[in-house]
Amino acid sequence: MEVITTLARVVPSRPGKPVRAGATEQQLAVRAALLGEQPWTVERASEVAARFDELAPTWDGERGGYRRAPAEDALERGGPFTEGLCVEIGCGTGLLTPLLEAVWSPVLGVDLSPGMLRRSRSALRVRADGARLPVPDRGASAVVIGDAPLFASEVVRVLRPDGAVVWSNALGDGAPFYVTTTALLSALAAASGSTWCALESEAGWGSWAVLRRQAAPA
Repeated sequence: MEVITTLARVVPSRPGKPVRAGATEQQLAVRAALLGEQPWTVERASEVAARFDELAPTWDGERGGYRRAPAEDALERGGPFTEGLCVEIGCGTGLLTPLLEAVWSPVLGVDLSPGMLRRSRSALRVRADGARLPVPDRGASAVVIGDAPLFASEVVRVLRPDGAVVWSNALGDGAPFYVTTTALLSALAAASGSTWCALESEAGWGSWAVLRRQAAPA
């Protein structure tokens, strides 16, 4: 049985939360890809890369101020975490990377957009698709996804059995890549054949979830 524990908010929201045009339609597409209802094609990946290439020059200035809150809260209250490699999918310009480097070593930043990666402060980064990660089976202690698609079968492949998935959305249910924790658990369970549990909460304008396989009964 999948179990979700919701923690009380400790990081308040503030007025002025942005509204992203087309977020609802994007969420439907992300959910369909997550649940295998819509294929993730090379063409679709190219469209995403091109869109974020366009956003890259102004990304930190326009969006940097509010992206850390949910990820930081997840790392503070979603642990403990096992040491080892962290794969950061959708690393962008590296806004969240320093937070991850305080928990894991090394941190591998992965992004589709060369425009984003050129601006990244991450020492270890690669252009790659989250659906085809350059990571060996069970090679990662954590997979962190901040406002990017989650491909459950690939996450399950690279994640150690005792590892964690950290999922954050800078604008919560108004984020284009938002899907519910229930949908995430269902997709991970279907891909792994295991049951999963989650901690979740909200912070600032965003939301987060930390997901893990449940230990088998003794």
